[in-house]
Amino acid sequence: MSLEDRLERLERMLSRVLEKLERLERIVGMAGDEARLAMEVATAFAIPAQEAVAAAKRIAKVLSSVEGEVADDGIARAIVEALAVNGPMTLRGLEREVRRLRGTASRSVIRERVRRLEELGVVEVERRGRRMVIRLAGDEEGGRDSRGPGSGV
Repeated sequence: MSLEDRLERLERMLSRVLEKLERLERIVGMAGDEARLAMEVATAFAIPAQEAVAAAKRIAKVLSSVEGEVADDGIARAIVEALAVNGPMTLRGLEREVRRLRGTASRSVIRERVRRLEELGVVEVERRGRRMVIRLAGDEEGGRDSRGPGSGV
């Protein structure tokens, strides 16, 4: 490979690095809480930064509307985070995600938190026969593909 070819290759690589740095600067330029949430979501769910930013915005919106009610409850917060990232989920899919985030959580506790979140207007529950499909209220398209891994829909 000639010196010119190497320099062109290096220039292309540097250009890609600069593009990524610019994207990161835009992300960091968000409100502090949203940026922190985006980093937590990206790490916890192993998703790209842009998806994490969108999910963090949904999470921040929900948490700001119910402050202490959800933010102080680790299981309720994990439910909100899972729904913000994955979109609508069945109760079983939600259980898997909450357990992955928190380590342990019983079905009855998760079901009780979902009921409480529904009363607060945070989530909407659609019953399809014996199954419950849970989504963030007013979040029709939110999250990754709702038929993706973990959704169970």
